[in-house]
Amino acid sequence: MDKMKWMIPFLVAVLALFGLSRYSQSSYYLKNDNIFQIKKSDIFNILIFQTEDTLSLTFDGEAWAIDNHDTLEVKQNNLDSFLDKITSLEKGSLVSKNKKNWDKYMVGDSTGTHLILKNVSGNIIAQATVGRSGSEWSSSNIRINNATEVYQTNENISWQLNTSADYWGEVPQPDSSLVEE
Repeated sequence: MDKMKWMIPFLVAVLALFGLSRYSQSSYYLKNDNIFQIKKSDIFNILIFQTEDTLSLTFDGEAWAIDNHDTLEVKQNNLDSFLDKITSLEKGSLVSKNKKNWDKYMVGDSTGTHLILKNVSGNIIAQATVGRSGSEWSSSNIRINNATEVYQTNENISWQLNTSADYWGEVPQPDSSLVEE
């Protein structure tokens, strides 16, 4: 019985120390959260540009189109994949708070790929500059809404921010059922 009196306070002390340790270390854990607080249905225009290359996709309420490329039909699987990724993209580790490092992380005005998303009214609902992560192929570097901070993302989206109309569209195939013999 004497051992029980001694073990109960010891057990309480160990549990208290464990709880205190977990609480104090919680500030070191990475807290991920979505970069863009938007839904796919909010997006009516996607603008992607790098230095001199620009691509714009517009949704008219029924279908997506590549602006200034009337002969191309949007590849729906590329667009759906992009929209899924962009609406679920999460902030990872803070990479830099220094504006002088933007070019190093490929998120500078001339080195990054710029992304602007607009709503049905043409108002900007999301904006970011994205760069390739040199050290981590599975993520991108991102600067959100012209902020100074650069973060690493949970997924690589650099390759999807393509300014080539051929990436986003394809020449529609003629409907074989309409061909007369």
